[in-house]
Amino acid sequence: MKIWKDGDKHGITPPNHFGGLNVLDIVPFAGSNFCIQVSKAPKGGGGELHHHDDVSQVFYIASGALTFDTGKERFTLTQGQAVLFEPFDPHYTINEQDEECVSIVITVKQ
Repeated sequence: MKIWKDGDKHGITPPNHFGGLNVLDIVPFAGSNFCIQVSKAPKGGGGELHHHDDVSQVFYIASGALTFDTGKERFTLTQGQAVLFEPFDPHYTINEQDEECVSIVITVKQ
């Protein structure tokens, strides 16, 4: 068993992300093939179009709404909805709403 109590800490704005988006590792990769993060995006916060070569990511919207763009499709997810991006799936994110979006991001290394 392992317990993490970092939920009250302040995260970081990862490279190629913008607008005050803040990501906090709740369960870090450290010796594992997965990571769980809380991502908080204020209005205008998000991530530039990118892909990952060796990871899959699930974005679960805990509150608010987040717009995704794959270069071929654009869609907005709201509270309780989720999307899976497999390796090489491009994705861009932005919060176009007035309220903050809180997402749970689960990343799994292939």
